Amino acid sequence: MRNRKRLGAMLLAAAMTATLMTGCGSEGSSAEGAKAGDGAKTESTASAGTDTAAAEAQDVTLKIWVPEEAVEDTDLAVKAFDEAHAEFNITYEIAVVGIDEAPAQVETDADTAADIFYVPSGGVADMVGKGLLLPIAKDFDQIENDLPESALTAVTVEGLHYAVPFSPNTYFMYYNKDLYTEEEVKSLDTMMAKDLGEGKWNFSTQMTNSWYAESFFLDNGCTLFGEDGKDASDCTFNNANGLESGKYMIALAGNPKYLEDIDGVAGSAFKDGNLGAVTTGAWSAPEFREVLGDKLGAVALPTVTIGGKTIQLSNFVDFKTIAVKSNTAYPLAAQQLAVYLGSPECSLRRFTNEGDVPVLKSLAESEEIKNDFVASALNDQAALATNQPSIPQMGSYWDPMKAFGDGIYYGEITEANLQEQLDALVDSVTATLTN
Repeated sequence: MRNRKRLGAMLLAAAMTATLMTGCGSEGSSAEGAKAGDGAKTESTASAGTDTAAAEAQDVTLKIWVPEEAVEDTDLAVKAFDEAHAEFNITYEIAVVGIDEAPAQVETDADTAADIFYVPSGGVADMVGKGLLLPIAKDFDQIENDLPESALTAVTVEGLHYAVPFSPNTYFMYYNKDLYTEEEVKSLDTMMAKDLGEGKWNFSTQMTNSWYAESFFLDNGCTLFGEDGKDASDCTFNNANGLESGKYMIALAGNPKYLEDIDGVAGSAFKDGNLGAVTTGAWSAPEFREVLGDKLGAVALPTVTIGGKTIQLSNFVDFKTIAVKSNTAYPLAAQQLAVYLGSPECSLRRFTNEGDVPVLKSLAESEEIKNDFVASALNDQAALATNQPSIPQMGSYWDPMKAFGDGIYYGEITEANLQEQLDALVDSVTATLTN
């Protein structure tokens, strides 16, 4: 009989060690915590028994990077994967590396990077172009028909799938029902005009974050890399509409009722009841629900008046995905585990425990998801959003757009130099990439 011994997860950030014990047959097992380089690590070692199946099992070592909140769920997932795959004896190392940090770390040192990691779908094509991702063929057909076309397109390069989508990734708006009504949160103009009282802010977003700042341009008819997001030479953020969008940002930044969300200040103010509404994603739902309870509301982004036109804010939407590095030593096991981590079972657990709304159609259309107001807000905004371009040229967008947002918020960009700054932004975004 084949026996397994698992070392449990120790999450240092929570100063808590969890001891997990699993086994096949009647023999017991022992466990102990193990320290991970970024704050959490789970190791699972398997020893072969004397039966024929165990003798034929392949010894495999897989390193997995996940956000901190996903450590426990990932440990449960690999245990279930083990039970279904007797052909592998897998040693796991699960470490905390966020979805925003993982791609850069893989590029910096692919040899020591995780075999499996989270990556925004907007970065998939860039990583494929750099030869960093392995196409995921094995078992992908198990979820392919359950994925919406937009999600498949986001992870497909020249007909090959390079990641497993598991959740739409965009932001929407949370609001405090004690401060705003359902009708008021439909319009940012109405929200900003309201007097919420001394020491309170009306609205917060992140114009100093290039994943948020685009909403002021995309809603106003500007395009990034053309209508289809594939023309690397095209960006119209500096046209007449873009100029009006920049003017609106300058006015908003100077409004004392506005709070720029830097270093989490907006989340704290919102939980304290001192902020009427904040833009963030489903990942903020658990802490907001815990503090605000029935006071918490969530909706799609509001309309806003820019250049005399009332328009709907439209932000980027991409997908949280699970990818496999191209030089993994165990491509078969890594592909199968990546697909399993995006399965209905894992996606539903992730939604329940981490707030990631499933992208799988079978789950997204279920009553459990539809009846959740946070999930509904995410899906409503995703329908209004613009697919984030996934071409390699996106690598030239992030830093210049952040610098532009910084310039607006800190007062370095004014109406007097706005057109010049927009022209410089577009030049940087469309500049020829150099590797």
